[in-house]
Amino acid sequence: MNIVVIGAGAAGLTAAAKLAKSGHQVSVFDHNAKPGGVLMGWQKDGFRWDLGQLLLEGMGPGEPIGDVLTDLGIIEQIKTLKDDRRYVFPDFSITKPGTYAGQNWRMKVLKSIFPLDADGLDRYWKDYMRFTKLMTIARKIGKSSGINGFWLKLRLLAALFPFLSRQKWNANQLMESYFPSEKLRSVFTSILADFFTPPSQFLGLGVFALNPEPSFDSRMEKYLPNQGEQIFHYSLPGGTTHLVDALVNCIEQHGGKIHLSSDVDGIQIIDGKVSSVHLSSGETIPANLVLASGGAKETFLKLIGEEFLTHEFIQQVKDLPLMDSVFMVHLGLDFDPTPYTGGVCTYYYGTYDIEGGIIENQKHIYHQGRLGFVTHAPSYRSDEMAPAGKNGFTIYTICPNQLADGDWESQKEFFADQLIQYAEKHIPELSRHILLREIITPLDFCRITHTEKHAFGGLSPIMTKGGIPHKTPIQGLWFIGQQSDGGGGVGNVMAHAHQTAVKIDLDTRGM
Repeated sequence: MNIVVIGAGAAGLTAAAKLAKSGHQVSVFDHNAKPGGVLMGWQKDGFRWDLGQLLLEGMGPGEPIGDVLTDLGIIEQIKTLKDDRRYVFPDFSITKPGTYAGQNWRMKVLKSIFPLDADGLDRYWKDYMRFTKLMTIARKIGKSSGINGFWLKLRLLAALFPFLSRQKWNANQLMESYFPSEKLRSVFTSILADFFTPPSQFLGLGVFALNPEPSFDSRMEKYLPNQGEQIFHYSLPGGTTHLVDALVNCIEQHGGKIHLSSDVDGIQIIDGKVSSVHLSSGETIPANLVLASGGAKETFLKLIGEEFLTHEFIQQVKDLPLMDSVFMVHLGLDFDPTPYTGGVCTYYYGTYDIEGGIIENQKHIYHQGRLGFVTHAPSYRSDEMAPAGKNGFTIYTICPNQLADGDWESQKEFFADQLIQYAEKHIPELSRHILLREIITPLDFCRITHTEKHAFGGLSPIMTKGGIPHKTPIQGLWFIGQQSDGGGGVGNVMAHAHQTAVKIDLDTRGM
């Protein structure tokens, strides 16, 4: 079985590794000079920074990415460290205590800040434990069969029952049922800014999944009192390039080929079935199956063409709800900023109006850091990310892919100055310690991802909309990656790409 994979990002490499390991002839094509997509990282003068998600969720054994890496036989090749993030709001911050204070210490801190919401915080914590147990059972069902799978499904129904009346609520409705305080509600919905999704359009129960308690304190125990299993966030010492290297090695060790600086400019369809891909170099590569990752519009409307697709499918592609981009400034520093940031990753918010901030972005208005930003200190966890005695540091914030006024290229230096000034309010004299800076705009991300619009995390999780199905209407063509039904984020992308590869392998063995 000759399989072509378009795109050497997280999805393409994961699927290719699984299929190559299963004995298929796999060829991966990517337009970049290096594999990994946004996981390839950025380097200059001995400094190294990551481009994509700065903490990765679920990389441990028995967790979603960990299961994929275990199946591929590469989990031991990737060093990980459990890690956490800190939140800073205009009037208060949430910082883990110096001495571990139990699984619900964050609820206690929030009660001290919002005493009138104490009852709501107790109810939230109770539902968080219930939801975590529900998700634990759901994950186990995916790994089980037979009588064990049957009993797990019964347990799932029982765990789901307390949420049935709220299953269609949006995030605003769910938070209002717990907390009168807008400020407290924003503590739990602020992360939606990363997804470019207004709380009024996000599924309420998803708030529990976006606020796993271990993400605020990596010392936390895995199991909750009700035996729900929590999932952790991780730093990758050496950066995400080590994950890319392990996937590439897996592909090549099992006979797969990775072709870099190779643009696919067409997918040939004969009698409704994939027959080959065409490269910009003029070469045609025969293919029994094609797995395309990356942009949906680029794949279906350009590489294939509307004449091969139904009107309904074309509209789904055109109406796909996508996130917007990020403006990212990588710094090389001559001092350690983490005594001020409080750790490796810190979210700074300048507003409690999460809904309004996201809507402003949707109007192509860039806030320049006024509404918030994130800092990441890669060399805090890994000496190899910076020269001896120096520190790498990243400041980034969400932004429109295109600006209502002006353009990114002509204004990027000014915008970098502005973002550094906002960070300097929390990190005194930051600008005096900058040795170098690398600015990454949405235009740069478009070039890396080979898309006209860069969607930082891919599919925006709007309640009433979904992504493109993995199995497409064209025979032999599969769609994977962050704009597919699997959704955005490295964890979802890798897990669903792996599941798709497993299905393809099983289907082809039955042919």
